[in-house]
Amino acid sequence: MRSTKIALLIVGMWLRAEKAGAGGFTIIEVGTRKTGMMTGIARPDDLSAVYHNPAGLADQHGTRLHLSSGFSIVDADLKLKAWEGSDGYIDTPVGPDGYFEGNIQPTRYFGVMPMFAASSDFGFANGPVAALSLYVPDFIGAFMPEDAPSRYLVTEGYFIAGVTSLSLAWRLPEPLSRVCVGGSLGALYIRQEGKKWLNPLRLAHYEYRIHIVGEDWRPFYNLGVTVDLPGSVTFGASFIGGASVEMKGRLDIELAPGTETDLFSGVGGLAGNYRLKKMTAEVPPGLNLGLSWDIIPELEVAADFRYWFYRVYEVQRIETNITDVKPGLASFLTPETFNTPKEYEDSWTISLGARARLFSSLALDLMAGWSYDHSPAPSHTKSLDSPTVNLTGFSLGARYFLGEHWRFSATYYRYWYLYQEVTDSVLDPPQNSAFSGTVDTFSIQTEVVF
Repeated sequence: MRSTKIALLIVGMWLRAEKAGAGGFTIIEVGTRKTGMMTGIARPDDLSAVYHNPAGLADQHGTRLHLSSGFSIVDADLKLKAWEGSDGYIDTPVGPDGYFEGNIQPTRYFGVMPMFAASSDFGFANGPVAALSLYVPDFIGAFMPEDAPSRYLVTEGYFIAGVTSLSLAWRLPEPLSRVCVGGSLGALYIRQEGKKWLNPLRLAHYEYRIHIVGEDWRPFYNLGVTVDLPGSVTFGASFIGGASVEMKGRLDIELAPGTETDLFSGVGGLAGNYRLKKMTAEVPPGLNLGLSWDIIPELEVAADFRYWFYRVYEVQRIETNITDVKPGLASFLTPETFNTPKEYEDSWTISLGARARLFSSLALDLMAGWSYDHSPAPSHTKSLDSPTVNLTGFSLGARYFLGEHWRFSATYYRYWYLYQEVTDSVLDPPQNSAFSGTVDTFSIQTEVVF
């Protein structure tokens, strides 16, 4: 029965809701240059280099502490097209264009990106610099209305991706002193939780609500290099390793409000508490390139290109113990029941930025940038629980140097989700939709040098 295959499609939040973009599993938005200039590969001059390009640590001598965080505000609108049979259990009126009437918006949303890092050269002026870092590139969540048709796609969820790593960088001795190399090694922690409704037979008042929680640990590493070129130009490159994620946890299914009878009661019932044996995802590897040019001592311009090998993410696979706990359901559930096609393509981001010091007597850097981010998801597998679309945006930032030991930064960036209408969805239920919106993010950062 085709209709039973929607019974356990699991809520996924693989791409951040507040930045539905292409930038790999996590486009980390930390560091003054990244959030103020949109660039940071060629010359990462704060401890966010541990992610963007660890070679940038090589010239950050002394002992340093870094603390930063970003806070996001989202404003997004979704129009969802009615699917075949939806009129049997969804009361929302459908307009002449085939869409459910009204725009669907999150009822609540949060997004924070904290980072702490410490580094030291241990007193060796020309030696390597080591850094220990703990940061959360993604901690986001969204709550959708439970009285909207979108409840069969997602009602709420949050996603956490945390990294802890040890980094090492060194400017090579003569005759290679123009070159800095660096690398980071650590662990990536991933956790996601989500809820949605389902209606297996598409009948009114015979519905379930599912709740899933899964987590996993995976190795994390990246490598980087910077090269000082003639003419006050710096080139940077870094590579971020990928990983195959297999989250484990639990899956709870209960009768939805207004439902009194379990449709599958004759074979043990679908409602119950189960174990999530495995929920897969792919963290794609990424290659980053950057250039920075000091046109004059008071003005720097920079460009970044980030490329993510998302071709590795073809399908999301789910394994549970449902048929072990209730063998009677085996006749309805096949090994492919829980798989969701992704069929992602490689994605990329291009960014331009500038930094200026307008007054030589005032230790204040002003920054601005622009970025375009190309989505990895083909239209036929786009979904509300991972709303990835092309986007573009700008940034502004300021960094103030207080004496020789303190640096304070504040940045702001806005992204626009570029309008997209999906008409060829292959998901079940189909997620043909029209989506657009914006996200505003404010970040603050403090660094102290001893």
